[in-house]
Amino acid sequence: MKSLFKLIILIALIICFFIIISGFYEDWLWFKDLGYEILFWKPILSKFIIQLINGSMLFILISAILLSGKHAFTTFYNERFHKKIRLVDEVNLPAITLSHRRVTIFILLVSGIISIIVSFIVGFTGWLDILYFRNSSLFNITDPIFAKDLSFYIFKLPFLLTIYNAFFSPILILTIFTTLFYMVTKVIYFNSFKIWQKEAVVINPSARKHLGILVSILFIIKAFGYYLSTFSLLYSQEGHVTGAGYTDIHATLPAIRISMILCVLAFIILATSIFVKDHRLITISIPLVIALSTLLNSFFPFLVQSLVVIPNELQKESEYIANEIRLTRYAYGLDKIEERDYPGNEPITVSDLEKEIETLNNIRLNDPKSVKQIYTQKQGIKLYYKFNDIDLDRYHINNKYHQIMVSPREISIEDLDPKAQTFINTRFKYTHGFGLAASFPNAVTSEGLPTFAIGNIPPISTHSELLISEPRIYFGELTNDWVVVNTTFKEFDYPQGNDNAENSYQGQTGIALTPLNKFMLSIHRGTPQFYFSKEVTSESKILLHRNILERVKKLAPFLKYDNNPYPVIDEGRIKWFIDGYSTASTLPYSSLYAEHNFNYIRNSVKIIIDAYDGTVDFYIIDHEDPILQTLSKIFPGVFKDIAEMPYTLRKHLKYPETLFKIQAEMLNTFHMTNTKVFYNKEDAWSIAKEFYGTKPQDIEPYYLILRLPGEEEEEFVLMQPFTPASSQNNARNNLIAWLVARMDDVHYGELILYKLPKNIEVSGPLQIESRIDQDPEISRQLALWNQKDSREMRGNQLVIPVGGNFLYIKPIYLQSTTNASIPELVRIIIAYEDKISMSTSIEDALKQIFGSGVPKLSPLGENAIFEIQSPLETETNNLKFEDLIEQIQQIRDMLDDLENQLMDFTDQFLSLEEDDMSIERQ
Repeated sequence: MKSLFKLIILIALIICFFIIISGFYEDWLWFKDLGYEILFWKPILSKFIIQLINGSMLFILISAILLSGKHAFTTFYNERFHKKIRLVDEVNLPAITLSHRRVTIFILLVSGIISIIVSFIVGFTGWLDILYFRNSSLFNITDPIFAKDLSFYIFKLPFLLTIYNAFFSPILILTIFTTLFYMVTKVIYFNSFKIWQKEAVVINPSARKHLGILVSILFIIKAFGYYLSTFSLLYSQEGHVTGAGYTDIHATLPAIRISMILCVLAFIILATSIFVKDHRLITISIPLVIALSTLLNSFFPFLVQSLVVIPNELQKESEYIANEIRLTRYAYGLDKIEERDYPGNEPITVSDLEKEIETLNNIRLNDPKSVKQIYTQKQGIKLYYKFNDIDLDRYHINNKYHQIMVSPREISIEDLDPKAQTFINTRFKYTHGFGLAASFPNAVTSEGLPTFAIGNIPPISTHSELLISEPRIYFGELTNDWVVVNTTFKEFDYPQGNDNAENSYQGQTGIALTPLNKFMLSIHRGTPQFYFSKEVTSESKILLHRNILERVKKLAPFLKYDNNPYPVIDEGRIKWFIDGYSTASTLPYSSLYAEHNFNYIRNSVKIIIDAYDGTVDFYIIDHEDPILQTLSKIFPGVFKDIAEMPYTLRKHLKYPETLFKIQAEMLNTFHMTNTKVFYNKEDAWSIAKEFYGTKPQDIEPYYLILRLPGEEEEEFVLMQPFTPASSQNNARNNLIAWLVARMDDVHYGELILYKLPKNIEVSGPLQIESRIDQDPEISRQLALWNQKDSREMRGNQLVIPVGGNFLYIKPIYLQSTTNASIPELVRIIIAYEDKISMSTSIEDALKQIFGSGVPKLSPLGENAIFEIQSPLETETNNLKFEDLIEQIQQIRDMLDDLENQLMDFTDQFLSLEEDDMSIERQ
């Protein structure tokens, strides 16, 4: 029976071992397959080393502390609990004594368990801190209080705090439990609470020495903690000033330093108590130091704040407010914004419109939110195809700069028929999405729907710049499951008439299912199907972590990533762009961005992922970022220079909307550099608002092709308008500034803030919304559309700088209230100063304002044929445009024949009718 039990235990241990090691083995195969083994091994080795060092030091310290109290514990146990026991029949039992050997083993075991648990936590949470500490790069900017380089706060202080917490917390807990144990067991007991009297407390000599060692170590570690706290003051988010203010410098900092000195003195006194037979060194010094430290760190700063600062806060805090402004602007890149003046009230002439014709041609009419619904209905083809979101990019087409809305057509396994969601189908057959849909945001069809530039399956486009030679999407935003490729079972490509087009994966990535790999992956994935499925061969591969955000987060978890990747067509292949950010939360005096808990951010990395084979490349876009410089030292060879990125991809670099929104929000307050103005918030801004749909909301930053004031050519920019901050009693909605981010060629990353004169009032977007509602003609038409079976929807308002003034563009959509209806663009509203017009096109609306001399607009270029009208069923996977034209001509010929036949039939019918009428007359 015992042998069977041992066998069961052995089998269970073997199974647990393989379950654990199989996950480790799979990860190693995956990192190796992508060529990033350093990203696998370095974190593991770093965790192991910090766990080993921390665990060993902690084990030595805890075991030494506990062993120092071994004698007291053993003596107490033997004296109080293990006396001789005499039974009723007078049979004597031997006394059960606790040997020193047993106590030593027990102490070492407890020390080992505590050390392993603590070091395990420290290793997994602090592995990057030690690498930052050893490889730190300078910021070459010092803090204004201690004159330390900012790198100390980003790379060194977090590591020191990690070490402090790793030792202080377990020793504090150990001290508390030891003290309680001694009190409960009467090793320590109180005769009175007059602790200054020697007779008030009775302590066993061994226990006194033990507690002296424990508490002395605790106080010297706490002194180190107080030392670190002096630096933590500089990024504190408490009080009126972010970072150390007047009270922090003149009250809290001295209090912390005095507390640190008190802890050092307590350490010396308590260390002396080990050798001096007077327990009052312990019983008096401990509560005295705790009371003094508490009083100093709470009451003294409160007094200074109340009596000194509050009566004259601006004067006292000015110096520190200036620190907050300067370092917050640096932390969010606001210090690099170039400020320019913009008149805002220059009259716009027809000549100005002619100069800005390319800007007018590229005005966006379609909103991404409404377009997604249209894409789903017009280009979804099948229910299991999904468009996750709509992204905006730019392409040169026919030598013209065009904005393009684009969205990959991904496959959604959840939307397959439940009966079709078998293991074979979900893992072997439906493995990838196919192609993408793209449209021109500045043009619509006669039905008010987007003009498609790419559509159908296989994807069709009339432009060489948008042709796709490899449309398969194995890696995307919706590919959340692993699949097995290169099986004997052909993979589904797309529906083709009554049949399906099929294909097999030929990409370079994927883990080969060799016998060993198959065994380990079967364990980790919890499926025996790799063995039972005849479709799996030695050439088969498994594709893991196919969701592109999950993919990069697993590769490089030390970066933060934008949640909105965007696709690019690059030489016939679909590539994903992801923005990577380096962040920190310990930069001195920098205000915290609360939603994401950081106070420093840089868009330092651009990540490119191939949608077909999942290869990943990291490119450095910000060489000045010290955090990325440090990461490049830690992981050499991982990050490539942006110059190594192919030019065909560099043309599609976009300034990230997420970072731009963060900077715009911070700029609401931190555009004010005067401390008095900043303190009183006299010139605070807010993001301009609009009505979208039927509700007011902040205007989201929007991409434009725009010729900036003073520039020669149009460029792709990201724009955000601002209005003065408003309250319930003071709603000021006039336009006050606008911010743009440039991103073409050498201008990538440049930020320009255009400020309007403060002595004029320029209408803001929300004021334009009010004028739309107040205009009799427009409001009447809108009310007419908002009838029982339809509803009017307002699109995103665009504020377009033109000729020193602004045009305000507002698209109006009409949507039926019935199910499955899609919004159609029916009108465009344009406002300029006190004029407002509504028409079916931008050109006509401009003519209503500026007269018939308005230049002719051609959003898609002269004589351009762009539109892909609707999905076509194709009989071949290699359909050419010439074949399509031939088919269309054949259809036209058939229609002509039908028309001729219909005319002949009509003539015959009329002839018969005339004969009948003639007979009736007779």
